Amino acid sequence: LFLLSRILLDKITNKYYNINYKDMVIKYNTYGKPIYKDFYFNISHSSDYACAIVSNNKIGIDIEKIREVDLDIINYFCTDKEVNYILSSKDKYKSLFTVFCLKEAYFKMIGTGINNIKSIEFIINDNIIKCSRKNITIKLDYSIDNYVIAIIEEKD
Repeated sequence: LFLLSRILLDKITNKYYNINYKDMVIKYNTYGKPIYKDFYFNISHSSDYACAIVSNNKIGIDIEKIREVDLDIINYFCTDKEVNYILSSKDKYKSLFTVFCLKEAYFKMIGTGINNIKSIEFIINDNIIKCSRKNITIKLDYSIDNYVIAIIEEKD
């Protein structure tokens, strides 16, 4: 899947920027986030799928397979409002992975790692997502059965 995500990234950069991925000079920040001088990119993979995204703005993407896990893990990465959202949901696992995926995409966008994972909060009501951080665009996708994809992009 790692190789597949690199192939996807190559196809995207070639089509939209006329650049082969293998020719890109990529640097890394202190947290290991890859940085390219002309645009931003991000990749993710989970179980059977890989995804890649490119933008002129800072961007993060995450894909997660929705599955049963010990719900106690929400106490490690969720704020109180996020915990309430998950536990009151009809599909707790989908809600859990939605929140986690949003947070992962956010931290991939800013490139700092997830050490302060509770420092960002996503509130979801009736498919409207509000975030404690302003000036970002949030997109969720459930078009692949049992998967959630989150994309977070910094606004201009």
